[in-house]
Amino acid sequence: MRAYRINDYLHRMVEPAHREALIKHNEASFEAAALSEEERELIRTRDWRGLLHYGVIFFMLEKLGAVTGISNLHIYAAMRGETLEAFQRTRNAPGALYSVAGKAAGKFDRDNAEKGKE
Repeated sequence: MRAYRINDYLHRMVEPAHREALIKHNEASFEAAALSEEERELIRTRDWRGLLHYGVIFFMLEKLGAVTGISNLHIYAAMRGETLEAFQRTRNAPGALYSVAGKAAGKFDRDNAEKGKE
């Protein structure tokens, strides 16, 4: 299965040292995991739809979003090709934001999150 390596890499976001490596030394982290250039680019650009099409399990997208400060709703909007605001207008709770990130992750960085809407 071609997506095993990237799914394993993203699943390891549950490990504090692995999360820190992605944030502080992402290229070294990619190299240590032997990610292909395509896999690295999918993660670098937060290409949510591309990641799914590649075979990444949805729950791994949530882990990546949580580590990089991107809410679940930003991910969903990007997967639909919409801005967060357009996506939220289709929801019953249009102002809600949530993530699988723990409380230690802090608030979402909207500027960083907007990276995922392309």
